[in-house]
Amino acid sequence: MIKRHKLLYCLPKPYRFRHSLLAGVQFKNQWLTIKNGTLTIATHYAWDGCTPKYTILGLFTIGIPDGTLRNGLPWLYHPSLVHDVLCQFRHQLPFTQQQVTQIFNDHLHAVNWPLTTLYTTAVTLLGPQDF
Repeated sequence: MIKRHKLLYCLPKPYRFRHSLLAGVQFKNQWLTIKNGTLTIATHYAWDGCTPKYTILGLFTIGIPDGTLRNGLPWLYHPSLVHDVLCQFRHQLPFTQQQVTQIFNDHLHAVNWPLTTLYTTAVTLLGPQDF
């Protein structure tokens, strides 16, 4: 039996994100474009937010929170989106694990996430290691 991740979010419109580590990278597939230092994620890209999460008897969820709602979206909606897409296509992109983690860390700082150090450490230790 195949165990599937539950995708929590589906992007309603393209999302653009700039970061200095994206400069000089050219990449394009169905879901992700990187050009001129800007990453663009396509409409309908789906991801699971911060993980892991487990639902207990359908009543409550335990795991890594995505944060409270801010402007109608979980606090870490965009940082988890960017991190997930970079990890998903890691074998096709020229980034190291440390660079993807740095982008995530910087994005957490940009949204003023109070647990930036904890989350950055967690993705360093528990995120994909096969870059």
